[in-house]
Amino acid sequence: MEFLFFDVECANCFGGVGKMCSFGYVLVDSEFNVIETDDIVMNPEAPFDWYLYKNKNDIKLAYSQEFFRSKPSFSGYYDRVKSLLTKPGVKVFAFSALNDIGFVVSACERYDKKVFDFSAYDLEKVIKSDDEIFGSLEERCRILNVDNSDLHAHKSSDDAIMTMRLLKSYIQKKSITVESLMKSSGGVCFSTKTFIKKREERNRKKLRQASGGEKRKNYGAPPRKNKSPKTGKALNRRRSDSRTITFE
Repeated sequence: MEFLFFDVECANCFGGVGKMCSFGYVLVDSEFNVIETDDIVMNPEAPFDWYLYKNKNDIKLAYSQEFFRSKPSFSGYYDRVKSLLTKPGVKVFAFSALNDIGFVVSACERYDKKVFDFSAYDLEKVIKSDDEIFGSLEERCRILNVDNSDLHAHKSSDDAIMTMRLLKSYIQKKSITVESLMKSSGGVCFSTKTFIKKREERNRKKLRQASGGEKRKNYGAPPRKNKSPKTGKALNRRRSDSRTITFE
């Protein structure tokens, strides 16, 4: 059996749509020996979120905007990405998998490519303990004493390797196999169909909220107070992970 770990970085997620700028992966065998790894860098053909290049920001993309712009768009890598994620006999993993799956779906839709079906186990939910293992990918690796000093955070291929090392360290700590962990992790294997369903539910919720606001207006109900715009620490919290698409 082979395992594929992948990670996606986006130039921005404005409008709830991720504009992919890199797809990183590492393919390993059942003993976690690396078969291949690469960072597929691409032109997002969209603006970069200013926060990703802010001087004091701890989330920085691995390459310059000029380097991203010099590469082909997702359309030129579609077949390769699809073959990696749908390779027969390969189990796919990611950290915060539903977001990364959503970025792949969004990329296919942006470039009029067929959305292909694949599934990925979400290690953010699998490797978790409220009183022991928690936090970001980097924090959970630190808790499990995983040495990632040779990796660059938010470089997609390195984040994929970090995710692989997290799983390897966790099963060693628990003295279990990957197979037994997957069997016991019901409900944390997401697919493209899962993302699309949740997105539809989110859109319906927004429509209901918008409709409710119009009814309150028509019946003379007092309007809701507008929240003051986020600034300072509040803005930083909102921007703490520009890659995230929420379903709230």
